Amino acid sequence: MNRLPLLLAAAVLVMPLVACDRPARQQAQDEAARAADHAAAAADRAAAATETAAASAVEAAREAGDTAQARAQAAADQSEQALDRAGEATRDTAERAAAATRDAAARAADATADAAEKTAERAREMADKAERNADTP
Repeated sequence: MNRLPLLLAAAVLVMPLVACDRPARQQAQDEAARAADHAAAAADRAAAATETAAASAVEAAREAGDTAQARAQAAADQSEQALDRAGEATRDTAERAAAATRDAAARAADATADAAEKTAERAREMADKAERNADTP
């Protein structure tokens, strides 16, 4: 800390005492010097306390930043996991839909083939009947 203002203040206090007698002047100088020393010590303690407080604030800010970063990373990890689960669920749903579509197409093809066979059989029966009717006079 800058002690110059304190020393100047002490000098201003001592100057009027120069006119006093020697023992009183010496006592006043001694008291002024002690007061200046006490003021300088108080200023040094205040500077040390300020430095300690600043260091504590920096450490608290660093810890808060680390905590925020850790929480943000955890949130990002959770989001990524949720997206992975959603993607997996979408793939599963698409696979089930494709399987259901294949099954439905196969059943439709079987039903169509059955209907075609029945129609063909019915057509043969009708053709046979028509032929028999044609053969009978």
